[in-house]
Amino acid sequence: MPAENSKGISVEIMGKQHQFACPADQEEGLKLAATHLDVMFRDIKEQSGIASNERALLVAALNLSHQLLTANNTLDGYQQRLSNMVAGLQSACNN
Repeated sequence: MPAENSKGISVEIMGKQHQFACPADQEEGLKLAATHLDVMFRDIKEQSGIASNERALLVAALNLSHQLLTANNTLDGYQQRLSNMVAGLQSACNN
């Protein structure tokens, strides 16, 4: 990532400030992601009673990974259905 296109930002996770570099046009997305992670982390600690920050972050990471995989699988299914519909329309137009 070229230095002129990146920006250093500070986000709060686990009650601590953390510095990250990111492309200037993705700053808002990184801030939203950090807030989402922090909320998940706090909810996990509160609801599960997990005392270890590291363990709570691992649970949050697994939850996020599962959500991403589920969303990707859903998207793949929609893309397949859409491709089938387009193929059906093309076939109907050619007949």
